[in-house]
Amino acid sequence: MNVIGENIKKLRKAKGLTQEELAETLNVTFQAVSKWENGGSPDLEMLPAIANVFGVTIDELMGFKLNAYTNKERFIKLMADAGVLKRGQFNLKGFDADYYIDSEHFTTNIHLAKLGECMADLIREESVEFDCIVGMAYHGISFAAATAMSLANKYGVMTNFCCDRKVPDSRGRNICGHTPEDGERVVIVDDLINSGRTIIERIEKLREVADVKVAAVVAIVDRYEKGMEEVHESGAKKIAELYGAKVLTVVNGDDITRAIRNGIV
Repeated sequence: MNVIGENIKKLRKAKGLTQEELAETLNVTFQAVSKWENGGSPDLEMLPAIANVFGVTIDELMGFKLNAYTNKERFIKLMADAGVLKRGQFNLKGFDADYYIDSEHFTTNIHLAKLGECMADLIREESVEFDCIVGMAYHGISFAAATAMSLANKYGVMTNFCCDRKVPDSRGRNICGHTPEDGERVVIVDDLINSGRTIIERIEKLREVADVKVAAVVAIVDRYEKGMEEVHESGAKKIAELYGAKVLTVVNGDDITRAIRNGIV
């Protein structure tokens, strides 16, 4: 059995790439990718590039440690292992749930590096055009910084960076870092999207500084899931409609519920 070919196919589908898209990323023909997935094997010098695309080691690519989880399932396991995803019975603004998300437990540089890479990947995969990354205080500040650094290190993208403040500094400033200007396209980074109310309030506060266009809102989790429509509408949908922005999250509530149901966490 061609283990590498099987794993390339599995990882490609988990990342949502077509054979043509993977081929373009690797600067090879799609016929080469098709050959790998149907019994052939890539040249040894291609293995580091292929492993880098999927965020795995060469050992994992060759089947030594690779599990059958999708990228989303692996991220959900990361959240559980870090103590971010908590199991139990919780009431979230009128909705009964069997898990809770506490992003404060993303506490190590490894966690931040992984988060930054995931968010940078979302921005690039969706071809978001922007002028500035904005971190929402407080949790979103470190996540936005990690995203900005990953965009530079992985994709060679230079961008402005700033974060908002809940309390103005001694000079009355509500923004740290780059000062947004009228007409700039910004990517808002935060931890969670639930009803959307808090993010909308913070965006409106930002727009008091400058008339910016929200190109995208990027978060770890869209907490909305099936059944919440009886409690409140989707915050992600509300943000998208209000600002004409893309709303991108690493996982959503249905992904987490499915992972719990399938015994992944």
